[in-house]
Amino acid sequence: MSDLLPDEELPRRLDAAEQALAISQHRWFGRVTLLTALAAGVTLLLPWTFSRRLGLSVWQLGLETQPSVALTWLAGLITSILALALPPRRDPTKPASSSSIYSQAAAAVTALIAMLFIAGSWQARDLGSLSDSWPGPGPALAAITGFTWLLAATAQLIASRTHQPRPTDEALQEAVTRLRNAR
Repeated sequence: MSDLLPDEELPRRLDAAEQALAISQHRWFGRVTLLTALAAGVTLLLPWTFSRRLGLSVWQLGLETQPSVALTWLAGLITSILALALPPRRDPTKPASSSSIYSQAAAAVTALIAMLFIAGSWQARDLGSLSDSWPGPGPALAAITGFTWLLAATAQLIASRTHQPRPTDEALQEAVTRLRNAR
């Protein structure tokens, strides 16, 4: 028996292997995006401001001082989970299914929310010159983790795009004919 595959079986196996690779790559980038979103959320539990009130030192957490940034993070966490849960685009020659479009849209919205998170945390480090508060380490660390979150979401969005057009059936048939004639 020969180890050669029939002409119909080879394209099916190649498609299955490419689909498995795309799903694996999508899941990996989705997990990275979700983990960086969780790291950005941890920074909201760090002290963001330090003040003296009635002779006492008071540290305020990011959840207390910047609830809008916390809500932005929560929205980003939800879209990160959606981008991971929805399947990637499978076959670029066929019209995109609605779930694959939603997966790409969720990754894009996650990147936008990460930018808003960075902007909010960057703005939170400027308390004003007239206040009796000093900034803590939270806003700077939130901006850094927000930037890594943005990079991960952008990488997920780029990885879910199709990189090259798929060969047509005629091109595959022509390649098979050339290979047969080369024997």
